Amino acid sequence: MQTLKESLNIDTDQKKILMKSRQKFIRKSVLKEEIYNYEQQGYKLSSKTKNKAIMKIQKPEIEISYNEFVQLFCEMGFKFIPNLFHSFDDEVKNISDFSFVSVDHESVLICYYLYTDNKKKISDFQELINNIKLNYSDLLKELKSIFGNDKKYKILLCTKNYAISNVDINLIQSLKYYFINDERLEYYINLNKHLGNASKFQLLGNLFAGQKIANLDEVIPAIQGKMGGYTYYSFSIEPEKLLKIGYILHRTDANRNDMPTYQRLIKKSRLKQIETFIKNGGFFPNSVIISIDTNKKGLTFNLSSLQDPNSISKIGLLNLPQRYKSVYVIDGQHRLYGYSNTEYKKTNTIPVVAFLDLAKNEQIKLFMEINENQKSVSKNLRTTLNADLLWDSENPTERNTALFSKIAQELGENTDSPLFDRVIIGENNKTEKCCITLDTIRDALDKSGLFNRYKEGDIVQRGIIDLNDNDKNLDNIMNLLYQFFGYIRNDNINEWIKDESENKLVYNISIYGLIKIFADITKIIMSKNNFSVEKIGEHFDEYKPYLDVLLKEINSLSEEQNKELKTSYGGGGRIKYWRTLQGFILNKYPDLNFDGYEEWKKSNTKEFNKQAYSLISDIESHLNTDIKNILIQQFGISKWKISGIPQDLMQKIRKLKTDKEYEDPETDIDEWDCMHLIDYRDVIMNNWQSLFEKKYTEPDVKGRSKKDKTEWLVRLNKMRNNIDHNRSISEDDFVYLNKLHSWILS
Repeated sequence: MQTLKESLNIDTDQKKILMKSRQKFIRKSVLKEEIYNYEQQGYKLSSKTKNKAIMKIQKPEIEISYNEFVQLFCEMGFKFIPNLFHSFDDEVKNISDFSFVSVDHESVLICYYLYTDNKKKISDFQELINNIKLNYSDLLKELKSIFGNDKKYKILLCTKNYAISNVDINLIQSLKYYFINDERLEYYINLNKHLGNASKFQLLGNLFAGQKIANLDEVIPAIQGKMGGYTYYSFSIEPEKLLKIGYILHRTDANRNDMPTYQRLIKKSRLKQIETFIKNGGFFPNSVIISIDTNKKGLTFNLSSLQDPNSISKIGLLNLPQRYKSVYVIDGQHRLYGYSNTEYKKTNTIPVVAFLDLAKNEQIKLFMEINENQKSVSKNLRTTLNADLLWDSENPTERNTALFSKIAQELGENTDSPLFDRVIIGENNKTEKCCITLDTIRDALDKSGLFNRYKEGDIVQRGIIDLNDNDKNLDNIMNLLYQFFGYIRNDNINEWIKDESENKLVYNISIYGLIKIFADITKIIMSKNNFSVEKIGEHFDEYKPYLDVLLKEINSLSEEQNKELKTSYGGGGRIKYWRTLQGFILNKYPDLNFDGYEEWKKSNTKEFNKQAYSLISDIESHLNTDIKNILIQQFGISKWKISGIPQDLMQKIRKLKTDKEYEDPETDIDEWDCMHLIDYRDVIMNNWQSLFEKKYTEPDVKGRSKKDKTEWLVRLNKMRNNIDHNRSISEDDFVYLNKLHSWILS
C-alpha cells in the first residue's frame, strides 16, 4: 500500500504547477479532418496550419476555481503539494473535495477544497468536519514525520460557491480551523496582486493569531510616554519584523470577524511608487502608528538606569510580543509594505509610535483624524466606520446615524440577508451585482418615520417601531427586513439574481423605494392592530397582501415603464419610485391614505407637459427673433454678433455649428440658430442696461441685480429640460409658465 509520503508529489516543479494553474483551457493538436468532430464535443478552433489544428475547450469550472487557490498559495510563497487524497489527473471531475498541502519555512496548511455549482448553497459540513476530526491525529503524525515537529499545522476549508452557515462557522472556529470562502479568496487574491508574497503575513496573522513566531526574539531601545491618557512607545524597527507581527484591519468581507475594521485596501500603484522611492535611496521620517495588543502577551519594558528624574518620558528596552497579529497598523501601511519587496526590509529601520491596547473604536477615531488632513477617507468608508464609531454616542442623532449605517451593513454582509453581497461596504468595488450604496439605505431609513427624529437632543417625531435602544432596534428591524426582502426575492428569484442593468428589483432607486414602502406598510399594520413593537416580526403575514399587489404591478411594468423609473435620477427619482409603489397599493386599497401622495400625483402625471412644451416653444422662438433684431438695430448687420454676443458664448456656438455641419455636410446653419434657451440670458445680461433691462425684467421681481431680474430664464430652462428628459411639469410651474407666455409675447 502506498504511504502518504509516497503519494504526495513533494518535489513537483513549482513553476510548472503555477504555469499549469493559470491555464483555463485544455488544448489539443489534431488533424484538420478531425476539427468537426472536436467542435461537436465543445472544442473551438484556436489556430491551424496546413495539416493540423489546435483545438481548445475551457476546463471544468471546478478545476478553474481550484486553480485559483493553487495560484494564490504559490504566489504567496508557499510550496504547493497536490494529491493529498485526489487528483484531477484521475479523470474524476464530479466529487466535491480535492485536497492539497501548502508549506513554507514555518507552517503546513492542510487544505480541503469543496466546490458546488449551486451558487451560495448553504453549507452543511458536519459530516466532513467530523471525518477530519477522526482522521486528523493520524494524518498529523504522518505529516510531522515528513515536514517536522517544529512547524505550525492548520486545517483550511477552501470553498467555492458555498454560503457558510453560522452553525458551521461556529464549529470551524471552535476547532480552530480556518475557512477561505469566495469573499476571503477575492480579498487574498487582490491583496496578493498588490503586495506579492508579503500578503502572506495577513494570511498567517489570521491563521495563527496570538501564536509565537519562531526566531523573532527582539529587544529594542524605546522611549515610553503618555498621550491622550494612553501609554505609548517610540522606537525604530526593521520593516520585516514589524510585517510579521503586524496586522491591518482592512474593511472587507474577509475581515468581518474582526469588526470593527477601518483600513482601506492597499493600492498597488501607490505601493509601487513607494517601493521605487525606497530603492532609489528615499526614506520616510514620519512614524508608522500602531497599537500593540498586550493580551497576546510577550511585551515587557525594562527601564534604563540612565533616567532624567525630571522627565515625564522614560527610556528603556522594549521587548515586543513575538506573536502573529499582536500589532494593529493604524497609519502607514503603504510605507511599511513598500519595504516588503526590497532588500532594505532587513537593513533599514522605520520610526514607530506604538500605543498599548487601543480599543478598536479609538483606533478608528485616530485613523480618521490622521487621514482627515491627508488622503481623505471616502464617503462610503466613513459611513461604514460611523456605524462602529457612533453606536454608543451621547448624541441621539449620531446614534441614529450609526444605527442606519449598521442596518445597511448587515443587509450587505450577513449571509442570511436577501441582499447579501449586493451592498457596497467600505471601499469594496461596485459591480453589476454589488451595486447598492450605504447612503441609499441609510437615507431611506432616515426618512422612513420608523425611528425617532431628534433636534438638539429632543424628540421632534416619534418613530413607530423605535425601542429607544440601538441593539434592540437593530435586532427588531433586521428580522423584519430579512422577511420583507426575502419574500420579494423568493417570489421573483429569476429577476432578483440578474445584474443591475437588467434588474427590476435590485438597484439603488428601487431599494430606496422598497424600504420606504416597507415603512408605509408597517404604519398601516401598526395602526390597524394592537401588536407590540417587539412582536411585529411574528405577524409578517400582515405584510403579504400589500406585497403581492406590489410584486404583481412591478412584474407587469413594460420595458419602457421600467426604464422610465430606473432612469429617474437624483432625489426626485427615488421619490418617484416610492410614490409609484404607493399608487399601486392605492389602486387596490383606495381607502388608504399616504401623506403627500395626492399632491405629488397632481404634480407628476405629465398632464401639463404637452401644453407646456407648446408655450415654451413660443417663448423660445420669440426670444430668438426679438433679441437678434434688437442687436442688429443697435450694432448693425455686420457687427451685431461680435459686439452683442459674449466671447466665450460665441466660441461655444461656433463649435456647435461646426459639429452640426460635420455631421451633415449638406446643412447650412447660422451660429445664432445654435443657441440654447439658457444662452439668451447671457446675451441679455451682456447688454443689460443699454438694451434689455426695461424689456426683459420680470414683473414684480424682488431682487435688484440683473441676475435676479432674469431668473425667470433659469426657471424656464429647467422646465424645458424636465420635458426633454420626460419628467413632469408641476401645476405651479404650468401656472407660472402661462404668466411668462402672456408677458413676453404681449
